[in-house]
Amino acid sequence: MPVLKPRNESQRLESLYRYKILDTDPEQRFDDLTYLASFICNAPVAMINFIDAERQWVKSKIGTDVRETTRDVAFCAHTILQNDLMVVTDAAKDERFANNPFVAAGPKVRFYAGATILSGDGHALGTICVLDTQPRNLSPEQAEALRALSRQVHDQMELRNQLIELKTALNARSQIEQSLRQNEAYLNEILETSRDGILVEENERVMYMNRAYARLFGCASPEELFGLHLSELAAPEDLERLLDYGRRRARGEEAPTLYTFKIQRRDNRMPVELEASVSNFFHENKHHIITFVRDITERRRNELERERLIADLKNALGKVKTLSGLLPICASCKKIRDDKGYWNQIEVYIEQHSEADFSHGICPDCAKRLYPEEFQDDSELS
Repeated sequence: MPVLKPRNESQRLESLYRYKILDTDPEQRFDDLTYLASFICNAPVAMINFIDAERQWVKSKIGTDVRETTRDVAFCAHTILQNDLMVVTDAAKDERFANNPFVAAGPKVRFYAGATILSGDGHALGTICVLDTQPRNLSPEQAEALRALSRQVHDQMELRNQLIELKTALNARSQIEQSLRQNEAYLNEILETSRDGILVEENERVMYMNRAYARLFGCASPEELFGLHLSELAAPEDLERLLDYGRRRARGEEAPTLYTFKIQRRDNRMPVELEASVSNFFHENKHHIITFVRDITERRRNELERERLIADLKNALGKVKTLSGLLPICASCKKIRDDKGYWNQIEVYIEQHSEADFSHGICPDCAKRLYPEEFQDDSELS
């Protein structure tokens, strides 16, 4: 006999496939319903079947080893055409099934009763059915119980789908959470290994600080400074300026994004001078300020030393310059005339126009001229 199919067969199959139940392992929830069908209907064989495109597939069974059959020999393929309970009291006398191999040979099925399993959108997906090798009928109570069990099969299918979706969602969430934890750990490692200090503040209080910033304060752990007010961190001479910058940013006013300030170390050592780069951000509708700082104490010290050396060099070069050019010297007394026209002893002039030190002595020629008698005695001895 050719296989008869519902007019909405393609939509019916789409609905069946959405449940992802074909070719799955046995499940206790469905086996319990199969057991109840067998018990209530007093039938040796009970099954939950789903009708695929070309086959009948068995999800749960009692009293048989059948896992699937071709659709053309399936009693249930006829049941889904009427979307309700179908009862065959004696298959051997029913022209639809008299030549069926399960009737004419094999287990010699005589009695069949199946209730259609409907999807949420009304498509017939399969049946819960009972079979016997003896002709018989169902009582009205048994028939109604079989219908109730078919509805329970549908409910269990829906619950199964929801559990699968929930498990999928939980797995996806778990993967997302794991990825977030990994990203958080990676970001935290970047922040904590940064050589620059990083500070996040809210309402002028420390919300986060990395290790590099904590070390600038002389602290072993950033947690020691969490929750502190900025007034407890800044050096007194820079406190008002620092707070003013923050308040101007909080009000949305223009404020420097790059500036320098000093902080007071917790160990009371010399203040540390920092160069700061600042930006604003909002988190959970709260205004935060993030500051990236770098210790410029040594750099500032070097800059000041360089400026001092440059000033000293300029001063020395200026003094050397005053000794350059043509110097008027008296041919007799050897005094030098300055740029104002005054004549000065040479040592006075040099002292005023350079940093050179000098002492007085007598050269050999002058000594002979001033003390000839000393040199005359030496001449006679020789």
